Amino acid sequence: MSGSKVFIWKQDPSVLSLGYRVSYIHTEIRNGPKDSKIEIRGMPKVKADQNRDFLFDPINNPKEFDAIHTFSIVRHVLTMYERGLRRMGITTAINWQWGNIPIKVYPRAGDSPNAYYSRQEKALRFFYFHPDSDTNNSMIYTCRSFDIVAHETGHAILDALRPGYWSSWRAQTGGLHESFGDLTAIFTMLAQMDQCEAIIAESKANLHNKTFFPVIAEQFGEALYGHSLGLRNADNDLKISEVTNEVHNISQVFTGAIYDILSDMFEDHLDMNLYDPAETLFRIGRHIASIVITAIINGPEKNATFKDIVKNMIEFEPDEKWKDFITKRFTEREILGEPVGLVEERPKELVWEKCCHTLTRKEHKDEFKNAVKEAYN
Repeated sequence: MSGSKVFIWKQDPSVLSLGYRVSYIHTEIRNGPKDSKIEIRGMPKVKADQNRDFLFDPINNPKEFDAIHTFSIVRHVLTMYERGLRRMGITTAINWQWGNIPIKVYPRAGDSPNAYYSRQEKALRFFYFHPDSDTNNSMIYTCRSFDIVAHETGHAILDALRPGYWSSWRAQTGGLHESFGDLTAIFTMLAQMDQCEAIIAESKANLHNKTFFPVIAEQFGEALYGHSLGLRNADNDLKISEVTNEVHNISQVFTGAIYDILSDMFEDHLDMNLYDPAETLFRIGRHIASIVITAIINGPEKNATFKDIVKNMIEFEPDEKWKDFITKRFTEREILGEPVGLVEERPKELVWEKCCHTLTRKEHKDEFKNAVKEAYN
């Protein structure tokens, strides 16, 4: 077996309990770094050592570290979803929306408190910024956040699998894009056993205990808002009637329901006399990632609603008890049952704000405007 060892931030630079650790990439990494699907741009060329490893640390070799870390998270996400599809009997490799041409990834794309995926540029761009010019705070590099890199890669993956979402007018379709990004960060964490062990230790095997796990981009959130609660928290109780049509805001309803289902399945499967709880969490994470992505690719090609995806999740979930978990949690969120809250038939009210720049870019807004025109014709 070939492959390479790399150093990556295992979560977020501010989550000191994890820090940076060695990780293993089983697929070939060429100098750059790059492979057949991913190519790092705008950084000094990084070369492997004699063992084909890329072991650069963030203190002594920050640019080299940022390059290989960012590459590795994108690769981990892509591999995780391809494995998930194979487990559901779908063996086709994931190609980007534009085909089998590598996505260009810029770890240090410029000075701005943001990051984004661009179909037009065939790229992922991660920026850096100083949180407050009047203090001595360190520069924040968004590429160093496991969550942010995974989130933006999630946008690229979803655009590859369901390109029609890009030109959809429904608020919930935009919310699915943002939720898929956040869930991608969660699923990719759970695909790594050492992260599962850390989550179990921090939470004492209760996923609703306060830990780093459900919090998205802690360092970025603190830099922007002055608190350590991140940009969003997957462990929330939001219902459809309590959110707006802003895509990040509405996304939290779907994400929160999935997080509750994850916790329900974990608790139901947990048996410390038979399995280590980290092993159980790893298994459940793998299972629910497969269910979610399979539900999406078997759902509508565009203008998908939360309910569309939930119905597919229930269909593809083989365990009757776990079907009930899905039904219960999405009913509590007002997604199943009688419609309440947001009115989907008014697409002009859809707005984009908050942090992730992917859906705020002109290339997506133009597609949205065209979809609105078609909806009224």
